[in-house]
Amino acid sequence: MKTRTGISMGSWLGVAALAVVAAVLAPPAQALDWVGAPVAEVQLFYPGQFSWEKSLMAASHRGAAKMRSGAPCGGCHRNDAARLGQRAAQRDGYRERSAVTVQVRALLAGDRLHLQISGPLLHGKAPAVSLLLGDATLKATAQAGCWASCHDDAPGMASDAGAGLGKYLNASRSKLTPGGGGTSVRPPAELAQALARGEFLELLEVAPTGQGARGYVLASLLRQPLADGAVMRSEGERWIAELSRPLASAGEGQIALAAGKVYHLGIALHDTGGSGRQHLVSFAKSLAIGGGKADIVAPGA
Repeated sequence: MKTRTGISMGSWLGVAALAVVAAVLAPPAQALDWVGAPVAEVQLFYPGQFSWEKSLMAASHRGAAKMRSGAPCGGCHRNDAARLGQRAAQRDGYRERSAVTVQVRALLAGDRLHLQISGPLLHGKAPAVSLLLGDATLKATAQAGCWASCHDDAPGMASDAGAGLGKYLNASRSKLTPGGGGTSVRPPAELAQALARGEFLELLEVAPTGQGARGYVLASLLRQPLADGAVMRSEGERWIAELSRPLASAGEGQIALAAGKVYHLGIALHDTGGSGRQHLVSFAKSLAIGGGKADIVAPGA
């Protein structure tokens, strides 16, 4: 597997503290007509230390049996974000917002998929916005979105042993325990095979400054700068993030998208008042390319 240069979220947020968010931070690559794109209301909440492993254990989750059977989180927790976020924030002593609703639109223009996410500013500042995208190959994405990469041994989590593991997927580990997969990383040849099968989550994100990045999660989270396709701006009391990518896969850790198919994604916001695992997340949302039935539909422009 090729290695890639990592860009830490902390460094992004440090730069963002110096930015004037009220300005247009980057011009859009093209004028898009979002009028015909349906708006999806997506709830995000503060998850605290509730990991993928905890969701599968009856001692910590009443819905564990349903999770183990493959049921999606949203099946039981529809419109439950405010309660879940408040409970986790109180447990952690987290003082920033514990839940928020954002508006999501998607649009297919030419050979590119465009995504727009918008929400209210916090203390006059925009968050960093991340999307983790998966296809039908990775069942956990449809079930839990980006939660599939959040493990109990990650930094700041209950089983953190100081290894600095970050995000990873179960497919990358040879030994799985209630405390996570730890350092039992599979050999490079096996990871390469998993990557070729599509067992990864693709990352797209934009910082409050408008700086973009893309990458993927398998054995760890790998990032590289996104040369174009990322915009962050504000209008009044709201921030607006736009992310775009070609439908075709341009390299390792990129999903080949096709009209008529449905994919799944998770959304995360990193507010400037939080750090590390202190972020807001959504449950899994379905994304239909070119029309169809899903939580988020990207019609043709």
